Amino acid sequence: MDILPLNFRILRYCGIWYELPEHLWLVKIVYKIFVVVVIFSFTLSELIELALTYDDLQNLTECLFLTLTFLALCFKMINFMCRQESLKALLNTFRDEICQPKTLEEKDIIEKNRSMLRLFCISYFSLGILSGSTLVFVPFASFKSSKIELPIKTYQPYDVEDFVLFSLTYFHQILSMYLGVLINVSLDMLVCGFIFLTCGQLDLCYYRIVSSNMYTMNNNIRHHAVTKDIVKKMQSFSIVVVVPLFIFSLITLCTSLFLMPEKEIMSFEFITLFIYLTCMLTQIFLYCWFGNELQLKVRKFAIARNN
Repeated sequence: MDILPLNFRILRYCGIWYELPEHLWLVKIVYKIFVVVVIFSFTLSELIELALTYDDLQNLTECLFLTLTFLALCFKMINFMCRQESLKALLNTFRDEICQPKTLEEKDIIEKNRSMLRLFCISYFSLGILSGSTLVFVPFASFKSSKIELPIKTYQPYDVEDFVLFSLTYFHQILSMYLGVLINVSLDMLVCGFIFLTCGQLDLCYYRIVSSNMYTMNNNIRHHAVTKDIVKKMQSFSIVVVVPLFIFSLITLCTSLFLMPEKEIMSFEFITLFIYLTCMLTQIFLYCWFGNELQLKVRKFAIARNN
């Protein structure tokens, strides 16, 4: 994958993205179904537990913040899997020959944007993995209790006191958490990555207009038209999940802020909530920051075009 390689590689490992004709397609379809069932069953068990504890404010708030996160993830996954053809069309638009750098200066412009995007991706992935790890390994930090409890409150139609059932449920929660973190962060950075790559194309178009190079006005007009087409396709792909994402994120932030004062400062539970809250704020910040960058690039290009 030549565009956003880290994101698409992780989505491929998680079984929900295949662009080219694949070998062992039946195995990969089964693996894809397995991943979807794992995440959606985990989300369903959280929703049932949330419905059963609606009259207990403490349990309700503890269940709510993670339930909404996985509910938003389910929306993202459905949108991603249903719009893969339009996503492939968007990738092919980025591969258009007019969008490729021709000179060393143009390559520097594109590489600068890709390097910054790579830094954001690695940092956000690291933060997400750290947050998920603290959530699933809470039981091993609770030495005060005589028995280990499940890290996440979910509904099970069986008795988890049994060691085998407890182990299977715990494995299901760990698997769901790490798959959820990888897919969630990949899909978030996919949208942000497309926005930033579009910013790079606007920078490239701006450079070609203001510099005296081999490009004619017709090529500049075509490049601008292709960039507008990219923005249109990107909005069509992302708008379905952005609005629910911000609604769920707002409720999750309020819930996390409600829970944190009840925990002892520097306790493991407090640190876990703090890291999780940092992830949520980073997620919102990235969407806003990349969106603002796109607006600034559009204004800069409009000024150059009118002059």
